[in-house]
Amino acid sequence: MSIITLPPTLPVKRQDFGIQTFDLSFSSGDTGSSQVAVLAPPRRTCALVSEERIPLMNEAAMWRSLVHALRGQVNVLAVSDMLQPAPRGSARGTWTALAAAAGASSLSIQMGAAQAGKTLLQGDWIGVNQGSIQRQLLHVQADAVANASGLIVVSIEPVLRVAVAAGSAVVWDRPTCLMRKVDTKNNWSSESRTQGGFSLDLMESWE
Repeated sequence: MSIITLPPTLPVKRQDFGIQTFDLSFSSGDTGSSQVAVLAPPRRTCALVSEERIPLMNEAAMWRSLVHALRGQVNVLAVSDMLQPAPRGSARGTWTALAAAAGASSLSIQMGAAQAGKTLLQGDWIGVNQGSIQRQLLHVQADAVANASGLIVVSIEPVLRVAVAAGSAVVWDRPTCLMRKVDTKNNWSSESRTQGGFSLDLMESWE
């Protein structure tokens, strides 16, 4: 398995993000009460769709190269939010995490004293364990402000799938999760000296 990087200049018409949950629900026919059991961690989903007709052949070639590089479902694609590659909040710089256990719904991040008063805003993305196949793309659930020493505590979803080590990097610039194709087939079309109709249907994958 290899990790393929999504080309930042890939001409994408549409990126559809989603979440696939694995829940088992039960409802009582007698009382009407219901229960839900979580069977597995949620997985992000993503569809990448090109224009029907890409006017430049070098851009169509980028799509063909990406499709071939994935080798069906063998390799994984590092996917980020193409519309929001960086936080809307004002915090930048080099960030490290305080230790956090698997299952945690908040993360403490040391940003450095120069980031005092800087923010992360609801809807921002951050990434943890980004150097491994256990990387996770986290959604900031509420606005947060760094204190005088540059420490910020953010609410996150989904909860941490694996533990985050103290001092490990927290990525804010194009954080990613790893995704595999959900099917084994790809098609594209050529017409009137143009090419297009590329698409990838992906789901988060870890090993």
